[in-house]
Amino acid sequence: MATTIRPETLDTLARLERELAAEGRTAEVEAVREALSALARPERGLLTTGQAAKRLGVSVTTVKEWVKRGTLKGADTGTRWLVSEESVERILRIRKSVAEMEEEGYPTPEEVHELTKRVRRQMASEKKAAGA
Repeated sequence: MATTIRPETLDTLARLERELAAEGRTAEVEAVREALSALARPERGLLTTGQAAKRLGVSVTTVKEWVKRGTLKGADTGTRWLVSEESVERILRIRKSVAEMEEEGYPTPEEVHELTKRVRRQMASEKKAAGA
């Protein structure tokens, strides 16, 4: 089983690649690029923005914006963006939960009122029991 690579690790390697390039260290730049290419594979828990967009049903631009905002974990490796497969799966699980709640229907104002009264009574009872 392949080891999962954190997007932060790829981000650090991409930054290192840029620093080495600025210093003119061509051999080291190529080595870092080769390592990035080997590490940035779906079996390592990473997806391209295109793969993430397809799974989520959104555009590549949206995926990049979500990475920038922290909604998805990912990194710009300098040559391409990569997204944590686990963070994509988390969004899909949230969507599924919301869809299931919508199917069940939302509580009516009366149901919310009754639930609130019940919780308040329970809290009062627990407070009274704790003081006794």
